[in-house]
Amino acid sequence: MVKSFETYQQIPGEPMTRRDKQEVGSKFWNQGKWDNFVLPFISDDCEDMTLVDVGCNAGLFLKLAKDKGFRTAIGIDANGEAVRRGVKYRDSIDGDYEIRLQQMEECIDKLPMSDYTILANVHYYFYIHNWLQYLDKLISKTRYCIIITSIKRDRICEASASTESLKRYFKQWEEPLIIPKPSLEGDPFPRHQWSLCFKSPLIERVQLDSLSYNNHIQDNFYKELDDGIDIRKTQYYIETKQYRRKWTEENVFKHIVSKKELYEDVKKNGLFQPLIIDDNNKILEGNHRCAIMKHLGYKTILIRRT
Repeated sequence: MVKSFETYQQIPGEPMTRRDKQEVGSKFWNQGKWDNFVLPFISDDCEDMTLVDVGCNAGLFLKLAKDKGFRTAIGIDANGEAVRRGVKYRDSIDGDYEIRLQQMEECIDKLPMSDYTILANVHYYFYIHNWLQYLDKLISKTRYCIIITSIKRDRICEASASTESLKRYFKQWEEPLIIPKPSLEGDPFPRHQWSLCFKSPLIERVQLDSLSYNNHIQDNFYKELDDGIDIRKTQYYIETKQYRRKWTEENVFKHIVSKKELYEDVKKNGLFQPLIIDDNNKILEGNHRCAIMKHLGYKTILIRRT
């Protein structure tokens, strides 16, 4: 029996097909796939981290990522029925992760920064021009990209599944770690499959307390917002009005409102750009986002060095 994309992942509690029963205990499917092809690349401490699963199907990896300790897990899939199954399963277990119905090649601009991006047996469905455009953006959006690939006949219009091609696609990234094909012997449903992990040379995660910046007048602003204080009565508004004496009151108000909107956006959607810092860990761009993340309880943050 060949699985359709809608039933690619077995969801606990659902009736099992004959194929599902064959996959139980396999290293190559469902949780076995996570344990053997993804988990070896994942850091022990994921407390502040974000994981994105592109082509997430019913979201099993998202549930496992939250179990592992990731603060945020987001999945993307273009198959409406798979997403429906995933949302139903997530809600049945009160899962704290997000599944989005969206085309893979269109997702990256709408995703926050991430520590890990997973593409499990999906990258070779990208048309090659979309794949290269995606990678051009991904290098500055994620720390690590985990690719699970398999033996698949190349099609000239799509990305290749081979290790050699993947190394060429990721030539601007650091040399990958590779998990070779596990032994097929004794596996109840084996598959010729292996995984690679590429590290971006641009993105790091650092301790927030290691960063320095001069402008601290907004530090208590976010607590004041949480406490419901009128924006014109916040200390940040009062001090900005005194400091920016050439500004009209309307301009001061618009400025503070924009910072309130930034806070609400980061709180809801995460960071879409890294902080920019120099070699002395001084923030060159992103003071407000740094203060917001501290207020939200983060101890670390994603940065890019000049």
